[in-house]
Amino acid sequence: MTHLLLTVRWLDDRYHGLLDRNGPQEWPPSPFRLFQALVAGVAQRGELDFSLGLAFGWLQKLKPPVIITPQAKGGQPITRFVPNNDGDEKFDREKRLTAKLTMPMLLLDRPEILYLWEIRDIPNPPIIHIRNAARCLVCLGWGIDMAFADARTVSQTEVKSLQGIRWYPKPDVWRDEGMLRTPTYDPVTKQNTLYDLMHCYETAMNRIEHGKPLKTVDKPKVFKKIFYASIERPISRPYVVFELRDDDGMFFRYPQSKLIHIAGMVRHLAIETMKNSPPEGIPEDWIEKYVAGHISKNGPKESLDESYIHRQFSYIPLPSIGYVHTDPSIRRVMIVAPLGDDRYLEYLARRLEGAQLIPTSETKIKTPPTLVRVRHDKVAHYYTQPANIWASVTPVILPGHDDHKPEKTCKLIEKALAQAGIEQACEYEWSAVSFFPKSLTAHKNNREKKIQGYWRPDYLQSLTAVHLILRFKDNVKATGPLAIGAGRHCGLGIFAAADALER
Repeated sequence: MTHLLLTVRWLDDRYHGLLDRNGPQEWPPSPFRLFQALVAGVAQRGELDFSLGLAFGWLQKLKPPVIITPQAKGGQPITRFVPNNDGDEKFDREKRLTAKLTMPMLLLDRPEILYLWEIRDIPNPPIIHIRNAARCLVCLGWGIDMAFADARTVSQTEVKSLQGIRWYPKPDVWRDEGMLRTPTYDPVTKQNTLYDLMHCYETAMNRIEHGKPLKTVDKPKVFKKIFYASIERPISRPYVVFELRDDDGMFFRYPQSKLIHIAGMVRHLAIETMKNSPPEGIPEDWIEKYVAGHISKNGPKESLDESYIHRQFSYIPLPSIGYVHTDPSIRRVMIVAPLGDDRYLEYLARRLEGAQLIPTSETKIKTPPTLVRVRHDKVAHYYTQPANIWASVTPVILPGHDDHKPEKTCKLIEKALAQAGIEQACEYEWSAVSFFPKSLTAHKNNREKKIQGYWRPDYLQSLTAVHLILRFKDNVKATGPLAIGAGRHCGLGIFAAADALER
């Protein structure tokens, strides 16, 4: 047998676990939440200090499990008002009510969830004790999420036959969303999740002592956070979002037609910051190639050879979208890194937060904006949420000129998709006009030869530009940010979910 399989079955088809008091929903239920539920179940039987409890010490040392869930969707959030536990001093019940947010996850298939740990090379696993501990479980989620569980070992063949959506732990990936807590054990300090939970329980039981003030109840703090990916939450390129703020804290606005100016200022600031404080262990030319985006003079041009993918930061100003009457000015900028380079991106983001952009002769900004990092931004979410249909907000600069021939346009679009690393099969359609009504045309000039679209860097002036709509086949959902074309590193060719526009 190669895996330990622990199965939890709910009595109802709803799950109410939240990442925080006010949301968002925690889906799937984290391995840490399962560990809590198992410890609580065994503690109720008074066996936490015996063989069942000792089995948790073994379980917390395993690598994070694969999770298999049913199809699910978020239900309607409901705010309920319940008595505040520390509000008994007020006689009037209505004056001591507190709001409690309920955000159910509706389970569309059989209401059960599977946790799979690989134990192939682990000698003498305490399977019997884990099974008995699992059978002590009472609920998973809130107290109303009644459940029962069982555990057994399974073979690799059985693992392949298990039905459901698979969620895989990705220890080297860090995102603002999709991070789940997992139990942990530090062999050096001996800190571990089991003892931390026992300590928290003790503080709760001893919070009241006669004649003394009410004591603080400690919350669990010994755990790791790991990103879980699935077809429901595919891995995207790592990104950080900054708001552009004036000195008075108000949003700074810049014309969307000149968004490359914002990209240039952020890029320049990133270069200077990394020159002054580079990360350890980088190659000699890392700042020149990775931060500045300069290609070796002897290397192939990206716009001419789709086999050459240059790894670098992308500096992408975000036009405001989401509502029909939204002013599309630039108020935010996103910095995107290649897959797997979360560490470099986080290193740069920490040093840019609170920094002020340096104006240029082109921008003519008297008071340049300050970069304020945001982690949950509604506008940025339109550019990053999973979606099956995507539309360009700014035009895609194709890697060549199509000579007004549709066949050549198709080849250039497919070349641009390959350069951007988009491997999922998709259908596309193009035009000069964006799906988003306040985006500017893909045409560079009007009939009077005056600029009417987005300003472009000099090296992109001669290339064809189009607006695209992408539909991924087999109802696959791609996760943003998606940026395509020769101008994708400076904000041209950025896509948003096609349902981002309010109907």
